[in-house]
Amino acid sequence: MKLIIDEELRKKYPELRMTIITAKLSYNNSTNEIDNIITKKFNNFINKNSDLDKLLNSNSIIEWRETYKSFGINPKKKKPSAEALLTRVIKNNYIPHINPAVDAYLVSETIHCLPIGGYDLEKINGNIYLGISKGEEPFIAIKNDDVELTKTGEVVYRDDERILTRCWNYKDCMHSQINKDTRQIALFVEAPTKNITNEMIIETAKDIEQNLKEFCQANTQMMFIDENLNEIEIKL
Repeated sequence: MKLIIDEELRKKYPELRMTIITAKLSYNNSTNEIDNIITKKFNNFINKNSDLDKLLNSNSIIEWRETYKSFGINPKKKKPSAEALLTRVIKNNYIPHINPAVDAYLVSETIHCLPIGGYDLEKINGNIYLGISKGEEPFIAIKNDDVELTKTGEVVYRDDERILTRCWNYKDCMHSQINKDTRQIALFVEAPTKNITNEMIIETAKDIEQNLKEFCQANTQMMFIDENLNEIEIKL
């Protein structure tokens, strides 16, 4: 299986770089133990970051808003995932307890203010592509049975059969969601322009790896796509 960046997308975002984390998961810790660790990590972040406006004016949040605008999406109506999560965490003291693998990257998404998405690799058909939608492509989101249609020009992840994520990182599909039975995953951290540095996405990926090892006793690998690379083998 490969991750392939479509040529049209590469031309529009020539500075695009990505880190990819793959993991084989097991769950040897008790759910209560993991939930306590997650709660502590989030509370530490909340205690140190009560100023939501300051967080939402960070470089990475602003850059993703501009990226959404660049492919025709209003980020006030459809917030990039890191901004939406930060707002819930700080405003509502929201601490996600979804499952250990998802919580592992949501902690990092919050702390590093960068969108992160991923898939259960056993549910992927063929390769994973990051590209631009031709429009009117069907999509079923997590926790929603209604069929949506993509808009022409929006950035999407897809495999050989379906759209996996709409608006780059706004909404994931039901089919490939990571759940408590998932054992093989791939997670993605992107830098669409140089305003988000290699160091930022690599540091975020390392943090995710550490969480996956702590929460899920995971064996992980990290891969990096630079400006000159359009495809990479997804290895476990």
